[in-house]
Amino acid sequence: MNFIKRVLLALLGEKKYLSLLANSYQFFFRRGWLGRNYQDVFFLKEIIEPGSYCVDIGAHLGYYTIELSKLATDSGKVIAIEPMSKFNEILRAVIQKENRNNVEVLRVALGGDGEFVEMGIPKVNHLKKFAYARVMKASTHLQYTETERIKNESGDALFKNLPRLDFIKCDVEGLEVPVFKSMMETLEKHQPILLCELADREERIKLYEMLMLIGYQVYLLKDKKLHFADVYVGTEAISHNHYFIPINHEERLKHLISR
Repeated sequence: MNFIKRVLLALLGEKKYLSLLANSYQFFFRRGWLGRNYQDVFFLKEIIEPGSYCVDIGAHLGYYTIELSKLATDSGKVIAIEPMSKFNEILRAVIQKENRNNVEVLRVALGGDGEFVEMGIPKVNHLKKFAYARVMKASTHLQYTETERIKNESGDALFKNLPRLDFIKCDVEGLEVPVFKSMMETLEKHQPILLCELADREERIKLYEMLMLIGYQVYLLKDKKLHFADVYVGTEAISHNHYFIPINHEERLKHLISR
């Protein structure tokens, strides 16, 4: 796979390579040809209703953004947050190609310290890892091949004027806790369902203990059902993707929850 990536990058250049990835994903997704690694994107149709307001934090190339936009319909809204200009540009092009009129794309960072943060794309095993873009201060052990200075916002300031907020997907390479800490008033007010990638056990525990205080429980998706997750047990999770669901949503989702 790395060999194919190197060849495509050499032939196409970065911009065309990323565009190919984004458009190929949409092609394969529409035909249901993607595997278990994308089960959470397919599962969105079970929890997103027409008229929903959704936020995609770390939208990258729009894998979640486009599906959220379709499910929310024109009566809903999607805010796609992608701070890296390289991905932000491709994302906007995909949204235009897919004719999605209910998406607002923002180029900001969330949950960092100060007015700006430095973000970068690291190199791993001598290969640029586009999907690993992150705040550099949080991962100083990595070697970065490309960096950007990004405006930093708090979630509460960014979302304060939303009339509703139903769902947030967050994939920010280990900074999920500070991201959600920056929007606790918003979460308490709107009680959205949260989908977070959490590979680290300690980060899972920190986020759970923060969110349980405002009525959230945590679940994992397996075999198209949500299973209660005990974040204190074991070191590995079934999936890195965790669903934080407010108690007041459990009745609506009871047919999806395995007891």
